Amino acid sequence: MVRRKFGLALGGGFLRGAAHIGVLKVLTREGFKPDLVAGTSAGSIIASLYCSGWSPERLEKIALKLKPGYFYDFCSTITNLCGMAVAALMDFFNLPFYIKVPLGLTSGKRLKTWLEGELERKTFYDLGTTLAITSVDINTGQRIIFVSGAIEYDHLRVSNDIVFIRGVNVSDAVVASCAVPGFFTPKKIGVRLLVDGGLRGNIPVEVLSLMGAERVIAIDVGYDGEPYKKINNIFQLLSQSLDIIASKGIDTELEGYADLVVRPLLKNVAPWNFDLIPYCIEQGEKAAVECVPQIRKLLEY
Repeated sequence: MVRRKFGLALGGGFLRGAAHIGVLKVLTREGFKPDLVAGTSAGSIIASLYCSGWSPERLEKIALKLKPGYFYDFCSTITNLCGMAVAALMDFFNLPFYIKVPLGLTSGKRLKTWLEGELERKTFYDLGTTLAITSVDINTGQRIIFVSGAIEYDHLRVSNDIVFIRGVNVSDAVVASCAVPGFFTPKKIGVRLLVDGGLRGNIPVEVLSLMGAERVIAIDVGYDGEPYKKINNIFQLLSQSLDIIASKGIDTELEGYADLVVRPLLKNVAPWNFDLIPYCIEQGEKAAVECVPQIRKLLEY
């Protein structure tokens, strides 16, 4: 029986992205190895480490140790917030303001430093499994897709709206994919200013189709439509807003390009609830176990 070329799409969802690890544990245990992996935002972190050779167990081990300090510095975040507020007020009243203000609350340098250590400064050419990471050029609105060197451009249906790039450091691509507007400073790569790939598609299923996947399985860890119990601060407001934006139109894209969608049941997991990472992993594993018969049939094992 011939196995179809299998693409796995890991969607964005802040800390809910830990559920991808649970799904990968089941896929590995059952012998379902993807030929292509694409990740957006939080999904790009898991995808990059997995494609560099990390086992799901190793991913789980590091995920359980994660702390907020891996991603942002609280003191600089407060400083940047104050500067942004002052600049906004000066602009509102049309007053001159000559100090350069960051375009985000935090730079993303801590995330990049951590990723470089874990990925050993690998480029896409160094990966064992073909990888794609999505981001958005904030100036042009184009979808920027960083891909492995194993993918030939001749096999990609490139349009003016989608640009494929290869050869960059994986950590730079991941930081760009995770650059949530307003929270992380946009990532500059070449002449492009890049932000979170979720703005143009939170689950990169179309990308896998363009790269030649014959069967596409999507993992949706995004907004489930259930609001937070109470929004108390700007960080909660920002994350909830981005969740809602990312969820719009995703069903249409999934219907068009995904053969199967795995949806872990993730309730009330806010971006700062690091204590819920074990819960997310467990829910990802549960959802994947339920889908094993469908996956086996889909991939013709």
